[in-house]
Amino acid sequence: MDVRITEGDAAYELHAAMRFLIAGTATMNQRIRLKLILLGDMNFHAMNCSRFVLFCFEVICSLCGTEQEVRQICINCGVCMGKYFCEVCKLFDDDVSKQQYHCHACGICRIGGRENFFHCSKCGCCYSKVLKNSHACVEGAMHHDCPICFEYLFESRNDVSVLPCGHTIHEKCLKEMKEHCQFACPLCSKSVCDMSKAWERLDAELATLSNSFDDKVVRILCNDCGAVSEVQFHLIAHKCHSCKSYNTRQI
Repeated sequence: MDVRITEGDAAYELHAAMRFLIAGTATMNQRIRLKLILLGDMNFHAMNCSRFVLFCFEVICSLCGTEQEVRQICINCGVCMGKYFCEVCKLFDDDVSKQQYHCHACGICRIGGRENFFHCSKCGCCYSKVLKNSHACVEGAMHHDCPICFEYLFESRNDVSVLPCGHTIHEKCLKEMKEHCQFACPLCSKSVCDMSKAWERLDAELATLSNSFDDKVVRILCNDCGAVSEVQFHLIAHKCHSCKSYNTRQI
């Protein structure tokens, strides 16, 4: 009998936590040229810069050639060098539909609109307000690599999701996990979505199977609630007595 958990058993309701720009990686418009000093280990990959320090002290207006301190409006010809300008990041952008804003706590410019995000000081990042009262805080949750693709999440420009356990992962990587019927956090093994329907199906299917190990008792640890239970051994799965989850392991 097939008792595998399928994609249809899992109920996903995860939201993209953030979208953002990284200072220095946005494409600048053609009205300015930057005079830059780059320090540290530079590793450029198609406009994505990894672990570098950028200092911009002056800009040169491409229209009149005037060299000047970094500013939004040229002091000579008056041209606007970028509809969005961040004095801290020295970032120029004409596409204001991104709703750019600077987060002082993060130290970088982000996109999506300041009114739609809040900064979680414990997680160390800006999250969607949808998660303000519902996410589990994990110290420095965004300051590590994605557990699937290993891209550094804080500097990533791809959508990031916060799992119920508080760990973070690229939204596209989470979708790939779902497609491969993987429903546990790669870091802590807690369920990443509502698995109640899957557990109900397992209940029904296991009830039809005979168990030749009725006299054998094992101790299990629930990955979801952390409870330790003593249950009858079964070849297929063991159910937590506390939260009724089958996301358990034998100890």
